[in-house]
Amino acid sequence: MLKLPQNNDFIVSLTTEKIRHIEAPSIGLTDVEFLNIGTVDDSTKRWAMTEMELKEPQLVRVNITNRRLVIGYKSQGSANRLLFISPNDSLTIMVNPDKTLAFSGRNAAYQEYLRDYFRENMYEYLPQFGYNPSQIDNSQILGKVDSLQRARQQGFQKLKGQYPVSEAFETYVAAVTNTEPYLLKLVVSDKKVRGSQGIQLKPDQRKEIQDLTLQNFKLLPDAALLSEAYRNELRNYIQIPVIQKYPSDSAKRYVLSPEAVQLAYQLSDEKLKDYPKQREYLLTHWLDYSITFRSDMKAARNLLAKYEQTYPASALNSYFKRTIAAKERMEAAQSAPEFMLKDRTGKTVTLSSLRGKPVCIAFCFNLKQHEYIFKPLEEKYRDRLTFVYLNVTPATPYELWQPTTENRPGVLHLWASDKDAQKIKDTYASTMRYPFVLIDSQGKIVERWIPQEFPDNKTLQAELSGLVRK
Repeated sequence: MLKLPQNNDFIVSLTTEKIRHIEAPSIGLTDVEFLNIGTVDDSTKRWAMTEMELKEPQLVRVNITNRRLVIGYKSQGSANRLLFISPNDSLTIMVNPDKTLAFSGRNAAYQEYLRDYFRENMYEYLPQFGYNPSQIDNSQILGKVDSLQRARQQGFQKLKGQYPVSEAFETYVAAVTNTEPYLLKLVVSDKKVRGSQGIQLKPDQRKEIQDLTLQNFKLLPDAALLSEAYRNELRNYIQIPVIQKYPSDSAKRYVLSPEAVQLAYQLSDEKLKDYPKQREYLLTHWLDYSITFRSDMKAARNLLAKYEQTYPASALNSYFKRTIAAKERMEAAQSAPEFMLKDRTGKTVTLSSLRGKPVCIAFCFNLKQHEYIFKPLEEKYRDRLTFVYLNVTPATPYELWQPTTENRPGVLHLWASDKDAQKIKDTYASTMRYPFVLIDSQGKIVERWIPQEFPDNKTLQAELSGLVRK
């Protein structure tokens, strides 16, 4: 149950956070599923009840904001709180006028402990500790990091002395309490090691930073996956030895080689054999990595064969097969897949109707995405190239999209419904990482794997220059 104060103009929303890999429209897979389980506006009601079926513990995030923010007036700020909800919990959440929370019911003590000792994001502590991002040496905050860790540990021991604590909650607390402090120290160390050198580190400096993870990370039971910091470090725990054996570099955009990603998969399989959920989490991650970050699908096919043997009933197998097949159809000199989409005037346009002039397609996952950086290119290649901005923004009606477009020479705006966007994904393997396709005047693919680069896409410019010379 959720109880709100009277006349405080609050909107409170609750969102569950389930750790599992699911398809995301623009990035391939994401490892967290978010589900809104309730939104309450205290202008219409002061209490609400919601139920959710749980087979295992989940995190629930509570967001409290002012209704005036929603309708455009000055905001009094929002507050985010974290809850740890277990099966069969019966919890009452009371929102106070100052946006603090009070709890009653089963496992209310868990929520009180999290309220008093944890913030939603560990980086929220940095400004409070006095971290100065413009200062190279911030070692003065390290004592406060240690104090935070001790306070959490002491608070947890007090909690255990007063209430029964489940293994899952203890594991989650340990995952955050053990991981966040050395990650905060890593922020300080990384800044100091880099000094004024910019982003490039020498090999011995990079090893110094990487060793912080290898020396401090500890494998915990599977419930530790609820901690985002722990999940990130679990991946690093496997990846760091791999890149020390197979170094990556900026020339290859730090993408792991086929040998490296296969070794990462193998090490995850071996080191996590006693941790089934973490094992499946990382094996899924490395298979997805081999598909998402690489254009060559040989390693991906090898890993998929192993994955299917281990998880034959996984619902993700069909996604992996579709994506691999789509990327293999995107090799240079193959015919670009046909499409039929609506333009800004309502006319249906096919890819084949654009033959006679080279085409640059930019998949747009947000309204007007890419157009700002493309304007100079439009001017440069106006009479020699057709620029296609293909909107695949999820849940965007044509009536909302159309007014955002402009009629410009050499430019075509196309809109894809959610159904058509899925077809584009299945045929063009469209993602934010590789949002561009170059097609010659005969409809053949010239280059598909042009990455997103900021602030200026040198790779795309070089490819365009070569395309118009052909």
